[in-house]
Amino acid sequence: MAISNSELGAQQLLSVLTGENGSLALSYLQEIDTRKPARDEAAILKKAYSTVKNPVLSFQIKKSLRLAAFKLKGAKFKVSLEGMEKLLKDTNRLDDLALAIATVETAEAFLAADIIRSSQWQNFPDKILPSFCLFFKKHGSIQDSNSLQELTRHPDPIIITSALAALEKIDPENLQSIIIPLLNSPQTQVKAQAIQAFYRWNKHQALQHLLKMLFSKNEQDVILALHHANYFPYPELESHLIRLLTEVSSPPVLMRISQIFKNNANINLPFRIYWVNRSLSGQHKSLVKGILLGVVRSLADKNIIDVSAQEYLNDLKEKVRKEELKLIKESCKIDDDTELEESDSLLPSLEEPPKETKKESEKKNKPAPVKSTLKEKKKELQISFSEYANLKPQEKVKFITRLPEKSFKENKGKLVDLLKTTKSKELAALIKIFGKFGSEDDAKIIEKHLKSEDADVLCAAIKTMGKLDTEQLCLYLPQYMQDKNGKIRMTATRTFVTIDRESIRSLLTSLLTSPNVKQRSLGISTSMLVDFNIVRQPLLDCLLKENSVELLEKIGMVLAANPDREILYYTFKAHQNSRPSMKQEFNQIVSMIAEKLSVVLNKINTPEELVEEAEKIYLEEKEKEKQKKDKEGKKDEKEKEAVDGADIGITEDQLQAEDNSIQAILSSQDQGSKAKRAKATIIIWILVAVAWGGAFALLLVKLLTGE
Repeated sequence: MAISNSELGAQQLLSVLTGENGSLALSYLQEIDTRKPARDEAAILKKAYSTVKNPVLSFQIKKSLRLAAFKLKGAKFKVSLEGMEKLLKDTNRLDDLALAIATVETAEAFLAADIIRSSQWQNFPDKILPSFCLFFKKHGSIQDSNSLQELTRHPDPIIITSALAALEKIDPENLQSIIIPLLNSPQTQVKAQAIQAFYRWNKHQALQHLLKMLFSKNEQDVILALHHANYFPYPELESHLIRLLTEVSSPPVLMRISQIFKNNANINLPFRIYWVNRSLSGQHKSLVKGILLGVVRSLADKNIIDVSAQEYLNDLKEKVRKEELKLIKESCKIDDDTELEESDSLLPSLEEPPKETKKESEKKNKPAPVKSTLKEKKKELQISFSEYANLKPQEKVKFITRLPEKSFKENKGKLVDLLKTTKSKELAALIKIFGKFGSEDDAKIIEKHLKSEDADVLCAAIKTMGKLDTEQLCLYLPQYMQDKNGKIRMTATRTFVTIDRESIRSLLTSLLTSPNVKQRSLGISTSMLVDFNIVRQPLLDCLLKENSVELLEKIGMVLAANPDREILYYTFKAHQNSRPSMKQEFNQIVSMIAEKLSVVLNKINTPEELVEEAEKIYLEEKEKEKQKKDKEGKKDEKEKEAVDGADIGITEDQLQAEDNSIQAILSSQDQGSKAKRAKATIIIWILVAVAWGGAFALLLVKLLTGE
């Protein structure tokens, strides 16, 4: 369900109508057209019309403004079918035609559709095309599909999204081939509309695309994603919206999240919002608290709760407190409840703002009586350090504990000196007062007490450093969260929950990636104390590497308590890539998450269907990776073969031709040399024969002549 414009403030509505997302503005105009607008909305339309430069959007705003004017006057704009035919033939009266199309009654829509079809409406000027698309979205049929498909290739994103929205309604079965290329459109408006339609065929991939927009750095993209999130099943998105709630502090974004939460308020939602709000601070914390109050009021309005909003908030605070104490006790392994004093200090105040009467408001703004001010000053003057040394130990602790901020600042030097000489509970009280009124500069004074052997002093130092210097405290926390003393473990763990989100994420990441089993176990157990979104990715990373069956089961329990499709897929992937000895444990975790997710999704899918979907996605991604590797492997081979030639500017083909040429030359040289050697051998033997013959003849002559 989309956010009603009546629920938007005037400034926000004007911002939407004049913003960069024309398709988002068009959807708000359509909502205004369906009812009688307020006068201030008509004024906003008039202002937007004078501001907007986009001809398509400007034309549509003018149409809505004219329609609003008729409704506010109590008049009715009515055009007969004959009049419609005349308007379709007169291009000079497009303003009247757009108004006629918007006001066609359902009883005449069938005949009007035939008249419009015969006019070749898709060839009309761009500015009126969204009006035709909206008409066919309401009253069209499959025979209008081809004309609408033509418009999905139009250059204007407003027209593309209008056509897609109509096709999604009248011809969804043939839309898949059109929207898949648009999922990567550079026009965000088009991409968002395509993502919305794609959910029908591939829930996982559609959600992935939506989440990418939802957590974009561009605020306008986030707002557009939240608009389209209204068209997804709410159970699919609740956990992601709560995550966004904690990561974004922008009022326009939080306002839209608030409307989605109020429209889909359920009995478990307030607890989840309250739980994550503990780790927020400043204005962000106040804004989320306001969202929580709005959700509780919505539950009361829908009669989902049978008590007043304030009574429910009080019960909720107690419920969160008990859950927090239960988890702290499990994490710290503490059985004695007496050690869990001051337990509710972690929880923010949840008082519903009272409705002030005029008299109460005036009374509140009046200055305080002079008499009261004098009493306060007199009370402060009675506090002096001159008698401090003579007080009993218990009186000293009481004196320090009740010290007002003014006296703390006036006597800070004396208090610093006392830190060096006092001990035990008195020292603990002094350290706590520095945590109450001190600054970051005082952290160095307190830090040395983090090594104290006195449990009271150490606990006070942990609490104070949690307010003055969390970064330095995080170096000690893992050690103290595993201390033998239950009170120290409890204090360190409680303080851990109160530090900022980034420090918590950093500390838990270091614990979960530690080679020490005890450290990892501590990281997993304390993960349950904080907003799951802080530790989501560190836990998933830990899942892949964990080799302890016991710790693997604990991680599975934390993940199963916060299920979504992405976590199920990630776990299934880890199961497929796990060692054979861990297959059974991973299989149990996958089954557990699938069962929990099926319940969260209100049985949209059975556990078996969810696992099958994860397997299908895993196999598809594996096939893509294989094809990518094969392609890269072939490319590497070619590059390796050509590398020598490439160094001197020779191509692979040239190198091959050169190689063939060299082989031919070598072969030719080899055959020639053999022939030459054969000829030389014959000549040598002839010469040898001649030489022997000559020598023999000379010897014969000598013998005959006797010389």
